Amino acid sequence: MKYQSLLAAFLAFCLAPKPAVAADDVFDSNGVKIRYVTAGKGEPIVLLHGWMSDSSMWGRLDTNPAAKEYQLIAVDLRGHGKSDKPHEPKKYGPEMAEDVVRLLDHLKLPKAHLVGYSMGAIVAGKVAATHPDRVLSVVYGGQAPILTEKVKADAREIAVFAKAVEEGKGLGSYLREVMPADKPKLTEEQANALAKILYGDKDVKAFAAAGRGIKDLDVTGDQLKKCKAPILFVHGSKEAAATKERAAAIIKLLGRGEIKVIEGADHMTTLTRPEFAKTIEVFLQANKQK
Repeated sequence: MKYQSLLAAFLAFCLAPKPAVAADDVFDSNGVKIRYVTAGKGEPIVLLHGWMSDSSMWGRLDTNPAAKEYQLIAVDLRGHGKSDKPHEPKKYGPEMAEDVVRLLDHLKLPKAHLVGYSMGAIVAGKVAATHPDRVLSVVYGGQAPILTEKVKADAREIAVFAKAVEEGKGLGSYLREVMPADKPKLTEEQANALAKILYGDKDVKAFAAAGRGIKDLDVTGDQLKKCKAPILFVHGSKEAAATKERAAAIIKLLGRGEIKVIEGADHMTTLTRPEFAKTIEVFLQANKQK
């Protein structure tokens, strides 16, 4: 690129209108500080991330096209991101759902659309079941509400992670356990080195506690029936069988809702597919209240 062209491009960038920067704040949720990021105006959408992730999973809200129509609210669920990180499992579970409701109260929002992925979808299910009057619609990405009648135990992945944290011998054993079968098996040395990169600066005790508490986000079928808000399940064709079965069971139980399957995607790649965002966009547009 010629110097003149480079200078012109730089000036154009500097002089161009900039999007509003997303607001970053915290609030007190029954003694636990919860961090959240907001951008845009309109009907509120609360974005709930997965286990061991944080609000950055949703990208920059201020550059998200949806911020032109909606108020986007991404939460660092307790134990994650810049929110407080208790180490007791009893501080998680239902309290994670209550954090969402308290955030709505804090922002003076009577209702919101909920979009959750993985653990965030389970949290969204608990909110829908216990506070149905606060929900405009729910998107369950890569997961489904935990039904009390079906599941009441830690997932194996969580149990392996928590055990590794409790033993204090490093998280290499966890990575070796959860690596997909079609990927090359890591040696113990490789796994421990990778674990240090992934978790070296993270509060793994908080992750373990949050994981242990997920089972207590379970809901009954009767509770879910109380929430009349539209629902959408979005998962990959390679998603875990238990998730697919639970989503189908809930659709049958409620007699409504829809399931969108993204072909060829698994739990980790569904989020990256353009169809994921497009499907949610269409669903939210169809269920706008104003």
